[in-house]
Amino acid sequence: HIAGAMLLPLGSIESGAEQALPDKDATILVYCRSGRRSQSGAQMLIIMGYTNVIDMGGISSCPYEVVTET
Repeated sequence: HIAGAMLLPLGSIESGAEQALPDKDATILVYCRSGRRSQSGAQMLIIMGYTNVIDMGGISSCPYEVVTET
């Protein structure tokens, strides 16, 4: 994962996004491992009224430092 990122699984977006992400105008960067779930998640957030959602795609192609857990 990206250091400092908040984990909000795709299946939890509808039930948990408003509590985890109360500012619907904040910039929200969405990513997953390959890019497929991030696209779905970003679309869900937009439908829920979030105005500044950016789909970063898959972390496998992320140019930034990532954190791995063993």
